Parts: sequence; C-alpha cells; structure tokens
Amino acid sequence: MNIFWLSLKDFTRFEFFKYALLSIAVGFSLMIILGYYSFTSVKDYLDALFAPESDSIFAWFYSFSLVSFLIHSLNFLAVSFFVIFASSAVSLFLLSFFTPLIATKINAKYYNHEPKEKMGDLALFFQMFKVLLKFIPLFFLALILFFIPFINLIAFFLAFYYLFHNALILEVLGAVLDKKKFKEQTNTPFEFKFYTLIFYVLASFPFVGLILQLFFVIFLIHLSYQKIYFLSPKLSNVSSSI
Repeated sequence: MNIFWLSLKDFTRFEFFKYALLSIAVGFSLMIILGYYSFTSVKDYLDALFAPESDSIFAWFYSFSLVSFLIHSLNFLAVSFFVIFASSAVSLFLLSFFTPLIATKINAKYYNHEPKEKMGDLALFFQMFKVLLKFIPLFFLALILFFIPFINLIAFFLAFYYLFHNALILEVLGAVLDKKKFKEQTNTPFEFKFYTLIFYVLASFPFVGLILQLFFVIFLIHLSYQKIYFLSPKLSNVSSSI
C-alpha cells in the first residue's frame, strides 16, 4: 500500500490522533498569544523610534501613510512567519515525547521488526543541541536581513527549514532506528529531505502545520521502516484488527 494512504489511515485513527491533541492545543494557544504580542511590540517600537518629534529623516519618511503601511506590512509578514514556525516547533517538541510510542505501535501493527540497541535520550539530546548551535547564527542572519523585502522571508524560510528538517528527522529516526543504523545515516537520504520540504511548506500555512504534525511523524516512521530497513507492511494485521 502507498505510504501516503497508509499514513493517512493511521492519522485518522484515534489511537494515534489522541497523542497530537495536547500539542495542537498548546501550539494553537501559543500562535495566538505570541502573534498578538509580537506584532504590537514591534509596531510600538517602530512608532516610538520614528516619532515625529525625533526630527530625523527616517521619521519624516515614516510619517507618510504609504511608507508606514509598507513597514507594518513587512512587520506583519515577518512576525507571522516567525510565529507560525515557532508554534509548529513547540508542537513538534511536545509530540516528540509520544513519537517512540507511536513508532512502537506502528512497528507492532505493520512490520514486527525486532529492534536492537536503541539510541539513548542523552545521545539524541546532544545531536539536537548541535543542530540548535548551527541554527542560532542562521536565525541572527535572518534578523539582520529583516528589513529587506522578500530577502527577509527567504532567510527566515531557510533558517527555520534547517531546524524543522533536523528536528523532525532526529525525532523519527531516534525512535525507529537502532544505534548502529542511526550512526550509519551520516547524511539524510534525499527522499527524506524532499518530504520534509513538502511538510515544511504545508506547515507555513496557519493551523495546517499544527494539525498535520502527527501525519508528518507517522509518514516518516513508515518511510524509515520501508526505505532504511527495506521492510514491507503486513497489511493482513491491519485488516484483522479492523
């Protein structure tokens, strides 16, 4: 069966979807709160910085309604971009606590693969820490480019894609692969990068990324078993359980 349809069936089952409810609720609340306060804070800062009494040429430009509208539009786009992916990152982080359990259930239902020595939590934490260290300069570079139209969106897009891809891959592979197999994956296969890019684009739409986080995880779990371990799903187990 196609991995997409197999993942979609699992995604719609409550035995899996229940694990996403907490991450969706927290991510949704964070998006609303962070979005409101981030936009208003930046707007108030710009209004104070370019106040008419400052008598600067920037304040004179800012006094034009068109210029003010364009600046606030850029503020809205950049803040929205940041808030969407920040809330998705928090949602993905919360879901990561359930990913090993989800992987175990999928393995038992479809693959019956006997895992060997699993990756330890400390080793995965160290790998994620290295990813965060590399993400920080990318994020500050995006902040430097904040006021350059279109370039700022591309910079934020690439910086957060790096974080999204590596966090999602570490979360899934750490739950599926044994230690030896995990260390063999020095470079993520292109197929995984292709799908995480698609998931990342979907996650750029408000609320879509929050709801589909579970689907992303389930899809990559199936992909890992089938493309790394070269296992075929035992669909007879599914039909019998239904």
